[in-house]
Amino acid sequence: MPGTLTVGERIVLHLGQYSKYLDSYDAPLDVSQDGIASALRISRAHAAIELKKLKENGEVLEKLVHIKRGKTKRKAYFLTPAGEERASRVRQFAESEGIEVQAFLDLKKCKGPELWSVLDEACREVLGQAGVFRRPFRRDALPETTISLLPVDQEGMVDLPEPLKEYGATVLSEEELRRYHSFAADYWLREGDYRERLYHLVAAGRGKEAEMLLSSKANVLLANADRDLHLIFSSVTPSERYRGRVLFAQAQAALRAGELDAALDRSRELQSSTVPGERVNGITMEGLVMREKGELVRAYALLERVRDELPEPSALLECEIAETLIRAERLPEARGVLENLLTGEVREADQLERIFYLLGMTYLRSGMAHEAVRSFSKSRGAARDKENGEIYLRLSDAYSLMGMEEKAVEYAQRAKRTRRSNMGKT
Repeated sequence: MPGTLTVGERIVLHLGQYSKYLDSYDAPLDVSQDGIASALRISRAHAAIELKKLKENGEVLEKLVHIKRGKTKRKAYFLTPAGEERASRVRQFAESEGIEVQAFLDLKKCKGPELWSVLDEACREVLGQAGVFRRPFRRDALPETTISLLPVDQEGMVDLPEPLKEYGATVLSEEELRRYHSFAADYWLREGDYRERLYHLVAAGRGKEAEMLLSSKANVLLANADRDLHLIFSSVTPSERYRGRVLFAQAQAALRAGELDAALDRSRELQSSTVPGERVNGITMEGLVMREKGELVRAYALLERVRDELPEPSALLECEIAETLIRAERLPEARGVLENLLTGEVREADQLERIFYLLGMTYLRSGMAHEAVRSFSKSRGAARDKENGEIYLRLSDAYSLMGMEEKAVEYAQRAKRTRRSNMGKT
């Protein structure tokens, strides 16, 4: 890089962009200590030290202002005439030295070509690595640079602006992208995030590891299935060894993402297998797809066929059959299937949770509110996650049916809070 600027000089240049707000009633967050630290990719502590020096030099003044969209006044910082003069000198110096000022200011406002053109190879390497990450990652995972290049939050996490990520992908070679994705895949292995590791393994061309991960962690990943997961799963090309497990996982992800045609395609690939277990999985999946398409008679027939082909009863399959019967309003039959399951030795908590939940649904749809409350309560008792929004909603429905409106509102509010909390975690 042709030259560099001190943190104090960068703050002066940054505040020079907001001089028009000096006498305004309110001002943007960018002139607060938090805003300055965020824009310049420095810590709040570092910003505080440099602002103190600038105030002592008479180049910055501090005043209380309303921050836009804020409810209270906060300390904000503006340039004094001496500060404006210094900002002018710094800009002249930067121009004479060939320093691209914008690269040192707010990264969110910096266009890809402008930033990329003024970076040396070491900084481009770090920016390229950061650009392949889809989620915030720890800053200390990447080498330090001679300038504060990456935006770091108070927890030490980096999340590069989307336009910079997109631009980086256009200027990096395929070999560089594979190498950076490979680095990210290994980072997420250490962090225990299988979804992100799988995404980066595929992008890095590490196909064998990708299919092994998908095969071994499919159930864990499918617990939070969405369209993104479906797309990641779909990008894995299975070898003969893992074909059955990968296709079944791909079908499940597609089904949960609402991509029914894709799920049906995978199910039929499974049915073409010479391995009996894979064929059974294919028939099962076709049955579930038909259920989602509303073809309940066809769905029930397919699941019944699977029941006949299995060498021993499957609690999971029986639950699918019961749910199909519930959707078809064949409630006594569904209840019989579920009660029969409970006479056996079902020990898995997840299975008990679902059995009692489905049993509750048969009672709820039959107008048997007290029995529904008991079943939904047992479902919640068996659940690993006691804060289950879906169970809370059904309890709300059951209490409403009983005329207990206060209880119904209480559980509806619990469901709302739970869903809001879960959204915050994603």
